[in-house]
Amino acid sequence: MHQKLPEHAHACPLFAEWKLTDATREFKTTLGLPETNPVTQFPLPDALTDAISTQRTDIRYLPLTISGWHRTRRGCRFVFGITVTASYPPLTAVSEESIHLPVTQPRGYLTTLQKMHRHGMPLTRSESLIGNILATIFDRKKHQKNHRCRPLLLTTDATRIALPGKDTYDLPLGRRLSPEEARSEEILRQSHTAYRIARGYECTAPSPTKAPQTFLTADLHLGHHHAIRYYCRPFLPDDTDTMDTVLIMNWNHTISLRDTVIFAGDLTYKADGDTTEAYRSRLNGTITWIEGNHDTCLEGTCPSHTIHADGREFLIIHNPKHVPDTYHGWVIHGHTHNARLERYPFISFTHKTVNISTDVTGYQPIPLSEILALITAGEAAGRTAPILIREMPAKTDIPR
Repeated sequence: MHQKLPEHAHACPLFAEWKLTDATREFKTTLGLPETNPVTQFPLPDALTDAISTQRTDIRYLPLTISGWHRTRRGCRFVFGITVTASYPPLTAVSEESIHLPVTQPRGYLTTLQKMHRHGMPLTRSESLIGNILATIFDRKKHQKNHRCRPLLLTTDATRIALPGKDTYDLPLGRRLSPEEARSEEILRQSHTAYRIARGYECTAPSPTKAPQTFLTADLHLGHHHAIRYYCRPFLPDDTDTMDTVLIMNWNHTISLRDTVIFAGDLTYKADGDTTEAYRSRLNGTITWIEGNHDTCLEGTCPSHTIHADGREFLIIHNPKHVPDTYHGWVIHGHTHNARLERYPFISFTHKTVNISTDVTGYQPIPLSEILALITAGEAAGRTAPILIREMPAKTDIPR
């Protein structure tokens, strides 16, 4: 019988490390906290720790959903933390587990309520009443709400596991790494490539459609190195050459010359005219260009575009906040990337929005027919829960 390991392994969502640290910093600044504990690793169940440590699993990534900032009341104090929900492979006793990890030390109840009320953070009805009383007594002058502390909702994958001891297990590569190998940029590059292919985020061959189709996408941000860390893209930090190559390859492997594309803004990040045109010339399809807020030199754009399909009207626009108040149909948009999934997920059936930012749709254009099928199925089932991101078909037949 195999002896259970005495320590937990920890999942490492490498693509989200910067985002988690920055979100915790914003939360700390907004509430005026003296210190916080950014959480960038998450403990795994014993069964999965044992299976990975003994290389008895072939999983290539571990899907995680991370949300915050959840409050736990301890007597007269609050503790804030994040919740991590992991989807485990069949070898574990449970298919999904949520763990709550604190990021703050206990804080005074009334002081915390006052700050949360001041910055418009979610409160219960009784807490709002207390917050109003505190504001009347102590806030002699009007405070401007600080909107930097956005709700945290992030979908990402762990690709490395910190094992008990000093070794690391690389899930996409399927092997243990020594401390020296874990620090190697070249091995990390290989791991990211293997992950993208396994996850369906990197097309390795053209997949032409039988008949011309309409595709949609937005927010490529070609050449923008900050987009890698801001939106947890699966590339090495600052490696815009690989990012550009993969995004353009995905576009051209998905879209043929006879297909139609509606692009909802932000091809680049304020690139000059020559650079913008060089990128545009490499893309297949007949393209309708909708202007994004960073398309400073993209010519031939329009502010929005309207289409009708399956008896529905769709307004396609870059920023969903620019939709006219009088419009009540479905909205297809970009702009928000994967940074505001609580309000702008891939598909929201309650708000009738579709987020086609490339960070949400698997880093490749999505056919209109797929969007229509998902909306039809959701409405027929009376679905109200959002679809956070587009699920790509995983590739399991790739040799390591």
